[in-house]
Amino acid sequence: MIIVSCLLALAISVTAMPARATELTLIVEGLTAPIGIADPNDGSGRLFIQEQHGIVQVLEPSGTLAPPLLDLRQGLVTLEGFEERGLLGFALHPDFNSNGQVYVSYSAPLRPEAPKGWNYTRIVSEFTLAAGAQSIELGTERILLELDWPSRKHNGGGLGFGLDGYLYIGVGDGGGAHGVGPQVIWSAFDVPEDQLYWDRLAQDVTSLYGSILRIDVDQGFPGYGIPLTNPFVGKPGRDEIYAWGFRNPYRLGIDPQTGAILVTAVAETLWEAVYLIDAPGNFGWPVREGTHCLDRTNPRNPPATCTRVGQNGYRIQEPVVEYPNMQVMDPATQIEAVGIGTAVVGARIYRGTAIPELTGKLIFADWSADFQKPSGQLFAASPSPRYGDLWPFERLDVLGSRIISLDTDATGELYVLTNDALGPFGSTGKIFKLLP
Repeated sequence: MIIVSCLLALAISVTAMPARATELTLIVEGLTAPIGIADPNDGSGRLFIQEQHGIVQVLEPSGTLAPPLLDLRQGLVTLEGFEERGLLGFALHPDFNSNGQVYVSYSAPLRPEAPKGWNYTRIVSEFTLAAGAQSIELGTERILLELDWPSRKHNGGGLGFGLDGYLYIGVGDGGGAHGVGPQVIWSAFDVPEDQLYWDRLAQDVTSLYGSILRIDVDQGFPGYGIPLTNPFVGKPGRDEIYAWGFRNPYRLGIDPQTGAILVTAVAETLWEAVYLIDAPGNFGWPVREGTHCLDRTNPRNPPATCTRVGQNGYRIQEPVVEYPNMQVMDPATQIEAVGIGTAVVGARIYRGTAIPELTGKLIFADWSADFQKPSGQLFAASPSPRYGDLWPFERLDVLGSRIISLDTDATGELYVLTNDALGPFGSTGKIFKLLP
């Protein structure tokens, strides 16, 4: 067996913090799969809540919901079952309070010119809230990107504006390894060898799949501009790409102090990971999953060694946090580790003031300790003193609901977004605020 000593140490160190440290205070319920929060920071105290089924709600300071800011349900692909598609990203322009511009990433029905039999078309768009209006007219949509998607899996979808004013876009690898079309045909552990070329799109910088894109939405109308410091400007590769080698960059978080991008990389097989991106680079998938080598033809027995350099010469970067999911407990998995959760779903560096003992720590969430029983987990990781080392972490809380995402307001305070259901249906969605 391969003994993963560093992860064993991490798993053993996951203990609960003292009960006095934090508590979760409910601020709104009755939602449908809340997946993100945006704070207009306009003095109103309002928060915009992104729901996966296609609505952006307006939460008033009183705790009541006003009429929605945006309703995209008619433009989404039909959602069904255990669902990863939908309204996956929502971000406010840095000058939203003067220009009214918002940005979304969503799963639309397959466009006519897409490859036949594929699943849907990913759209990244700009909408504009008219001066004095309370809701956004759909006719204001300006489509920035259209990307046809082979599968219903590996979507990515996070959006965020960096301190540089550019829009960062999380794009998954397409999920084609699970089968092209409406159904998931193969699980992560039984993908046929002749389908593994889909994974390699994340290492192919001539495609946009499996990447974090960076574009300038204020230039190049009606399209967008390209920041000249993107790594493939003037070189082979797509100019939009900033970082690559991702299977499913589900959520993006921009650290308001350093500008670093926090990416939650949901595992395909065994290892959940959080990446902190402070420069362009290659983040490994499908050569590596987190810090670990990967053999897709034998995923439960990963090789001990593999390349540390991608095909274009960039060294593969490693995460700041990783942990084994419950698949390591399967008797067929030939590594020694203790499973901690099921999927990493959000990460933010705490920059608020309410909980001083968390200042500068990385707060991250796991969807559920148990797949069947809602049991979302919240963790806090402390930065390692040595660059490149994994950050040790401890468990803050276990909830009686599944955590979908984490987000922050303009003051840096942190919110936990949950849903009891397995998909974006019903009204079991809640948002909690982390307080002392």
